[in-house]
Amino acid sequence: MIEGILVATGAFFWMALGVLVFLRTLTRARVRRVLERPAFYAHALWLRYRFGGLLLAVAKRLGVGRARRVAPEVVQAFRAARVRDFEELRSSLSEMDELPTVRRGLEALGLRSLFDVPTRQPHRIPSPYTHRMQHPPYYVPGVPARAFYDPMEFEWARPLRDAYPVVREELEGVLQSGGQGFKGYLDETQHRLDGWNTFNLYFYGRRFEENCARCPRTTALLESLPRFERDHIMFSALNPHAHIPPHTGPMNGIIRAHLALVAPPGCYIRVGPEERTWQEGELLVFDDSFEHEVWNHSDHTRIVLFLNFWHPCFAPEEIPALERFRRAYERSPLGRVHEDNQVLRRAHDLALQAVARSTATTIGAAASR
Repeated sequence: MIEGILVATGAFFWMALGVLVFLRTLTRARVRRVLERPAFYAHALWLRYRFGGLLLAVAKRLGVGRARRVAPEVVQAFRAARVRDFEELRSSLSEMDELPTVRRGLEALGLRSLFDVPTRQPHRIPSPYTHRMQHPPYYVPGVPARAFYDPMEFEWARPLRDAYPVVREELEGVLQSGGQGFKGYLDETQHRLDGWNTFNLYFYGRRFEENCARCPRTTALLESLPRFERDHIMFSALNPHAHIPPHTGPMNGIIRAHLALVAPPGCYIRVGPEERTWQEGELLVFDDSFEHEVWNHSDHTRIVLFLNFWHPCFAPEEIPALERFRRAYERSPLGRVHEDNQVLRRAHDLALQAVARSTATTIGAAASR
């Protein structure tokens, strides 16, 4: 019996060691450069998803580290990946390679193609397009690396800021209904971030019709703005003393704007090495492909209108290719799980009693600007 156990455990050990060596080989930069060439790209991602899913399933079953918190549907997404799930992404990367803005960025970094980017760690290459704290999952060369922007650099800023009274009024209508439509935020691994609640207007380009119907003037305003990007648009509420840990957005080339609707003192955002705060009725504009995190040290709930725009470095004729690229990576197996979970109804923990109500003077002053 003991001999049988030793044989079985020995076989398991050598099998596990073989898998680890195989995975280590797959992740070596030189090997990845060969496997992730256009001809093999979809198959290489499929292989990484499948083996990653297997290891994640084992780690979850054994209760190892953070794998314990990973939702079953995330594990299933990895294990059910198909080659065709990545073919659209391969095609869109090839199309992006031909954009003039991307070509300039690749040349500055000494790279030939976007297919080379994942194995070259561009944030370590000094250039006007890189920063050590900017490392999104999908990096697009050619976009200036700046953490924060002056809102008045953008043609959409003034009409958005001037609409503060209208947007605030529609937000207050939502709050007066008990926050109906808000839901607790889930990240890409379906981990719940306590104290962060969102009221989605768009997600992955899809309109949330019920929420948009409750905020018709806000929705009409958004759709009138130039370079408006519909990836993830929402009212974003952060409870008193809540914290959003460091994270990065999925890609650069998208400008993130916050219109501050309820902005108590004591709330901060760090983007890269810089830290700022919000001022009610004003815009805060930054690049969310930099590592960033948020704190609410106050006793009140902070709420912003959270929206995106395509970076002005891209010519108008380049934007359709960018949109196809964004849709392609959002249709990955993990992206589809994230989208499905955003649609589901779930409870919120929005601290309604801690929302500081505006006064007629505040809104009147904003309207008179």
